[in-house]
Amino acid sequence: MRIPKIPFLLAIAVGSAALAALWLAYVAHNDFGMSSHAIRSDALLCALLVFGLLVIGTFSNRLGRRDR
Repeated sequence: MRIPKIPFLLAIAVGSAALAALWLAYVAHNDFGMSSHAIRSDALLCALLVFGLLVIGTFSNRLGRRDR
């Protein structure tokens, strides 16, 4: 059975990002004394920022093209 490369690499990337986020939240909570609420709100803000940049990048390529 052959495993497709792109979904496999995407799964590894998402898993690695999740582990890094959990580790950083642990360090911020235990070593720097940040509250859980502050960590969640910062994570949500960063996720919205990344999502917004991805949407802008996707639609800017489509809007900049002119079919003549």
